[in-house]
Amino acid sequence: MRVNYPDVGQFSDAVTVECVVDDAELSATVPAATALNSFLSGNGHPVNTGCDAGQCGHCLVRLDGELVRSCLVLAAQCDGSKVETVRSADPGLAPVRDWMAASSALQCGHCSPAFVLAMAPGGPLRSCPEDVRSAISDVICRCTGYTGLARAAAGVLSGETPEPKSRVEDARLLNGRGTFVTGQHVPGQLWARIVRSTEPHARIIAIDTTAVEGIVFTGADLPAGMRDFGRDLAGPAEPVLATDTVRYVGEPIALILAESPAAAEDGAAAVTVRYEKLPLLTTPENYTELADDDPCWLPEQSQLVPADWTGPQPEDDVVTLTRRFTLARQTGLPMETRGILAIWEDDTLTLRGITKMPRAHAAAVAKALGLQPEQVRTPTDDVGGAFGVRGELYPEELLAAWAAHELGRPVKWQEDRAEHLVAINHSRGQVWDVTMSATRDGRLLDEDVVIVQDAGAYARPLTALVPYLASAMFPGPYHFRAYRARVRSLLTNRTPIGPVRAPGRFETNFVRERMMDMLAEHLGLSPVEFRSRNLLSAKDMPYDTGTTNEGPVHYDSGDFRAAYEQALSEVDVQPDPGDGLRRGTAVVPYVEKAGLGGRERVTVTVEDDGTVVIESASSPSGQSHETALATVAANELGVHRDQVRVVFPDGDGPAAGLGTFASRTAMHTGNAVLDACRKLKAQGTKRAEGGYDVDAHTYPYGAVTCAVAVDPELLTVRVEHLALSCDVGVPINRDVVHGQLIGGLVQGVSAALYEQLPYDEDGMPLAKGLEHYLVALAADLPDVRITLIDPAPPTAQSPRNPLGVKGIGEAGMAAAAAAVAAAICTAVPELNPRLTATPMTPSRLLEAAHTDQGENR
Repeated sequence: MRVNYPDVGQFSDAVTVECVVDDAELSATVPAATALNSFLSGNGHPVNTGCDAGQCGHCLVRLDGELVRSCLVLAAQCDGSKVETVRSADPGLAPVRDWMAASSALQCGHCSPAFVLAMAPGGPLRSCPEDVRSAISDVICRCTGYTGLARAAAGVLSGETPEPKSRVEDARLLNGRGTFVTGQHVPGQLWARIVRSTEPHARIIAIDTTAVEGIVFTGADLPAGMRDFGRDLAGPAEPVLATDTVRYVGEPIALILAESPAAAEDGAAAVTVRYEKLPLLTTPENYTELADDDPCWLPEQSQLVPADWTGPQPEDDVVTLTRRFTLARQTGLPMETRGILAIWEDDTLTLRGITKMPRAHAAAVAKALGLQPEQVRTPTDDVGGAFGVRGELYPEELLAAWAAHELGRPVKWQEDRAEHLVAINHSRGQVWDVTMSATRDGRLLDEDVVIVQDAGAYARPLTALVPYLASAMFPGPYHFRAYRARVRSLLTNRTPIGPVRAPGRFETNFVRERMMDMLAEHLGLSPVEFRSRNLLSAKDMPYDTGTTNEGPVHYDSGDFRAAYEQALSEVDVQPDPGDGLRRGTAVVPYVEKAGLGGRERVTVTVEDDGTVVIESASSPSGQSHETALATVAANELGVHRDQVRVVFPDGDGPAAGLGTFASRTAMHTGNAVLDACRKLKAQGTKRAEGGYDVDAHTYPYGAVTCAVAVDPELLTVRVEHLALSCDVGVPINRDVVHGQLIGGLVQGVSAALYEQLPYDEDGMPLAKGLEHYLVALAADLPDVRITLIDPAPPTAQSPRNPLGVKGIGEAGMAAAAAAVAAAICTAVPELNPRLTATPMTPSRLLEAAHTDQGENR
């Protein structure tokens, strides 16, 4: 560690800003380069920020009556001005809040303050009333899928009063009272910044920190037990701070601590690292060049059904097709970037910003720092989206915790969007070689699959799970005779891989349904007929695919064929408007897996005033946990939902569970709440503990309908219609279910058409901001129609599930790319044999159009 505190005069000039914020006077002295959003958030007026580059729109405020992106305005420019945030008492905001709540227009709530201001008088909505989706496209939402937001915007313009309806979470989020870690600060906190590798693969020759003003830690300063994660995983051990070798651009090398964000950033820029470049490792596209025993391979996984099948054999009257598919690297891109506020006080370490699996991460931090688990608290705050990528304990979080404990001062770290794109888990990045066969009359026979995943530089706890899930679900909703999958993960010089929403299933549905369309063409059958002949129906249930993921893939109930046929019957093909675009509509079936077992415990207490308090360990990140769990208790106890309060204890206690992932909360935590409420009634007590221990998945299923218009020259794709049907079991709250399904489907369509994290030939990442990592905006998509299928009757093999619920957080995402691809190939049939890659950008479609069909056999 090196410490060099400069004189205050050595920093950039400071300015005193005096202004009025939400009718309160504010005066503060800040560095001259401080942006308005940071000035407000640091002085008790939190403003959500997702990019600091004016691209996401989350930081909207009014400056002297004009709507501005506060990350692009200097605080010094606001001296003497009037600033209004969403906390303003302006009565014009109330109707917008009412319509957003009534329209299910928010989930995590990080973008909600910006949408409130955008739809209020003076916002862009009023200047573009004829196209509400374009009017609200100044703000990015990753959760809702925009359907509820468009409905809210239309309602606001109508001038009518909506029917009152909201989630438990909505009031605080719509009023700017969310507890996002970005807006949390404590007196005396230090600001952290990470020095990251600028090379994809190199030896570190020297780290020169002599020019840094502040506190510097390198890997050599860390205690021996914290220099790597101590994970028992294949491949090189991932260091917390690299000391000898860097293996990807963005890998942490040093930790800088300073009194302000600007000083920390300046300190990081002052570090000089000398490298000796090393050769880049092979990527999956060239995996056949590697020997099977190359050290870059992680341990192989496999599926084989039946267990004695030896692979495809030549047969008469059988059509066999082989294709290669590539799926680009992508990430979850929650709009709130990662952050942590670590506080060491009274022999207790408090970590704000730890999400998804707070108990497990607290235990890991305690072990690394030599603390007892009860000394680490992880309060549950609002989170601006998770989508799988927040499930890891990352180096930066461990570093902030250690520095706070080591120095006895609070430490705040918040990544910017450029850091986020190279440092948070990526996902997908797969190459598939697939052979499928069918009889001449269209009966599916054999499936032989090789999946090679770009694992990135280090194996993380869930890296190998992603392609394994893909292999487990590849049979999908169909009959098949035999199936073999070889699953391999390859270490490369790129950001490590982990789960993103619907891990493995997004990929497997795209590849399988592409093969179904291609095989149908070779057989001279319509894709509809080919699918219908092979779909499982109610008479096949229960059905064991013979594959495994976290457990056997076992469909206990369902009627996949009936769901597909119902979706087909609801297709409404519109007349061709004669605009020169080529149009196509397609319907693809899917079956999704949801939930994961483990011990789940909650407590339910009835207080003296009649308030019902639920304590749960399943922390939310936009999934409406408070609404769903409160509804379960209210329905069972016969009280109004407003009488129920859901809390998430931040330490040891009777409430326990694995966390929030795999769409498990409704089934596992919900049934535990139901159990506790039933015990309360049966025992006549005021407090009861409920549990749920069933170790089984549920399997939502249905179909996705997509209609597109394709420009035949530019090969741009416009999605004109989206619909999704799903057996969700018994819905706890229909609005929440609709919102999760819509949000997942739209996020999947965004991934199908726009999202990618490319690298150049030198191993350098090319996506450095939202101008490079494109996502869907409201103007890009239509409203989504949701149909909830009547729940399939349980069978004798259905797991115990008193609520009858299924997890649906990822069901919308799972088949999105498959449906988009099928629709594109319906519109442009000549692309069908060649469309083998995601995302389906115009350049990729153009490449497919000029690819010889034989090149991909």
